[in-house]
Amino acid sequence: MFNFKFSKTMRSVQWSFISLATAAFSHMLLRMILGRTLGPSGLGVYSLVFTIYLFGMQFAGFGIGSGLTRYVAEFKDEDHKVKEYVSSGFFGTLINGLIVTVALYLVSDFIARSVFHNVEMGKLIKITAFCLPFISIQKMVLGTLNGLHRMKSYAIITIIQNGLVLFLSVYFVLVLNTEVKGAILGLVISTIITGLISIVFIKEFISAFSFSFSKAFKDLIWYGYYTVLADSIGMVNTQIDSLMLGHFLNAEIVGYYAVAIIFVNGLALIPNSVHIAVAPYIAYFYGKGEYEKTAKFIKKIILYMAILIIFISILLIFFGKTLIIFLFKKEFLLAYFPLLILLIGKIIYLPIHAVDCAIPNIGKVNIMYKIALSTAIFNVIFNIILIPKYEIMGAALATSISLIILSLLKLYIIDKYIFKFRDVGDKI
Repeated sequence: MFNFKFSKTMRSVQWSFISLATAAFSHMLLRMILGRTLGPSGLGVYSLVFTIYLFGMQFAGFGIGSGLTRYVAEFKDEDHKVKEYVSSGFFGTLINGLIVTVALYLVSDFIARSVFHNVEMGKLIKITAFCLPFISIQKMVLGTLNGLHRMKSYAIITIIQNGLVLFLSVYFVLVLNTEVKGAILGLVISTIITGLISIVFIKEFISAFSFSFSKAFKDLIWYGYYTVLADSIGMVNTQIDSLMLGHFLNAEIVGYYAVAIIFVNGLALIPNSVHIAVAPYIAYFYGKGEYEKTAKFIKKIILYMAILIIFISILLIFFGKTLIIFLFKKEFLLAYFPLLILLIGKIIYLPIHAVDCAIPNIGKVNIMYKIALSTAIFNVIFNIILIPKYEIMGAALATSISLIILSLLKLYIIDKYIFKFRDVGDKI
């Protein structure tokens, strides 16, 4: 039933993998250069500012890109509807991105002073705020391309973005010797350029005449509301450990921890690729009433991902120290034991994450934020308790426990609304 070698699904996964592999490689190489050039403290400051950028990106985009993936895939045979959704998404995300930019700029000094106890970070956060409307546009375009199954174009945009970030950041840091500020400028300038370029890929669907406060706009806002809640709260689950290390300890510890994060993010590369690529297919199968096919599709992906993640994790356990010394420096070996703890949670979480896009794409988008919120509460509590006592190891342990809880909750929802639903044959 599922010919992964020749199917459109596999081709989508391949292009998705290429885009994410480019991002992961650029991410790792840039941080390796920053770590070797600026040391753990410089890498830590960059990681904290980048985390603020990620949160700003979530609110600026308002989940409209994810909404477009669903609705464009659902109505891909009706050009007028696709145009209406894309136009509404474009102007909506542009307006929202500008609002979030102003808000982040105004609170940047407060974040730097009160959260990280580092006044100089305020200037870096201000610089970062200017690129938010452009990254929100880019995410909207990527969501549209995913819904249209144009994953090659999706990959091209991602490659442009990450290639520019790597080139400009390295140029500013190594050639112009601008340290952390140069790395931030490289990120911001690259994001602005890529955001403008990305519009070209969907320009035929954008029209001011198609934008109105119609059902399409309301659908995207509704979907985006729950998506941004789920995604931003979900980011708490993945970023709160670094933020709290920066709050309770210092940027240097965050720099060590960032190295462990780089490796577990590399482990997530293929599951993340699958997550992006299969979303429109699950929406399409389920929307057509092919419930048994949807369930089998998801189960097969979970099995394949579990086998792959366990294999790669074993390699990291045996060769992790060698890789850390080779890619960074011996002084970063403090990252190895947090890496081992993080692997426990990732082994359980990543196979489920590869298919958890099924939850919003079967119309249960409101459940996603409830799951994320409950897990985030546990995660914050664990970090508050464990970091002051166990420091960097406490952050890793808190994250790993939270990922296991998150995995069980998502698996329960998938089982309830897809696996058991397939068995009873009644639409929920």
